[in-house]
Amino acid sequence: MIVDYNRSILSYIASIRNYLGLDSSYEADKDFYNYISSRKPEKVFLLLIDAMGISIIEKLLPEDSFIRNNLKYTTNTVLPSTTTAATTSIRNGKAPIENAWIGWSQYLKEVDDIIIPFKSCGFYNDNKYEADLFERYVPVSATDIELNQKGIRATTINPSFDPNGCKSFIEMCDRLLKYSNNNEYRYIYAYWDQLDSIMHEKGTESIEARNHILEIDNHLKRLYENKSEDTMIVVVADHGQIDIDRYYDLYKSEYDRYFYRYPTLEYRFVSLYIKDEYKDIFEKQFKEEFKDDYLLLSKEEALDLNIFGDRNPHPLFEDFIGEYIAIATSNLSFRYSIHSSQQFIGSHAGMTKDELMIPVIVL
Repeated sequence: MIVDYNRSILSYIASIRNYLGLDSSYEADKDFYNYISSRKPEKVFLLLIDAMGISIIEKLLPEDSFIRNNLKYTTNTVLPSTTTAATTSIRNGKAPIENAWIGWSQYLKEVDDIIIPFKSCGFYNDNKYEADLFERYVPVSATDIELNQKGIRATTINPSFDPNGCKSFIEMCDRLLKYSNNNEYRYIYAYWDQLDSIMHEKGTESIEARNHILEIDNHLKRLYENKSEDTMIVVVADHGQIDIDRYYDLYKSEYDRYFYRYPTLEYRFVSLYIKDEYKDIFEKQFKEEFKDDYLLLSKEEALDLNIFGDRNPHPLFEDFIGEYIAIATSNLSFRYSIHSSQQFIGSHAGMTKDELMIPVIVL
């Protein structure tokens, strides 16, 4: 399922940005833009619940839940369907090809290491770098930053990984409620991560995931009932999740000898660096063995299909993808256990419907 970026979450972000007076890479969704414009909210809050895809909502919430009753649109997220790419795109309305923030691990030639952009540390080693390392080479814009530059007050609320972040979803809703009932900010981007973390560890149908999304549902209802009338709250997700039933470890597999660099990006959307002399045999072998589990594309095919978006690429974009991209289409996931043997129960980044389809909830 290749994403049509002109009919994706970026259309809804463009609607919000255009309403606030900002340009966008993609055209606004006309229905959503007209909906916002007709109500003329003074304040717009964008709340992103990590991994709360449509399939998760349908599996874990009853039909009469607050979230399901206020689900206005469904749409596709970006590829890869993962936090690094999707949250960056949602924050600024640009596709991954424009932002070049693509996956959890990316090879940065300036330090000759595969690093985690969000954490400024090595992915396959214990190397530590300056906190802003990746952003120095790949700076990104954000709607709140752009609004502040135009003299329109805006801010971001994060969970507890931020020193000023919220320790619970209750606290996040309380903070949003406080901002709703005063005129300090016109736009707020809020991000909540715990549902994603719970499902990675416990699975998408676990009691822990169900309890947490019910908590989210209850506090969103409370937030809606107590917010000011001039506040519109738009709730989205960056991706969904699926449960993994099989893992294939590429480390010390027969494929390992083909690599000149460890795999990067995501294990369900993996960038593979293949030695020239092995390309033919690798491609033939991979397509035979994983034809039901992964779509294998050469770099050139991936770019021709616009899987990362169809706008002008970031100057460093091609530095971050190898000779091949393999995208999961089933419940199998790769891993490369040279550094860690961790296996998630719930995962994402592939191109199944459960990973790609996300909500646009309007309060």
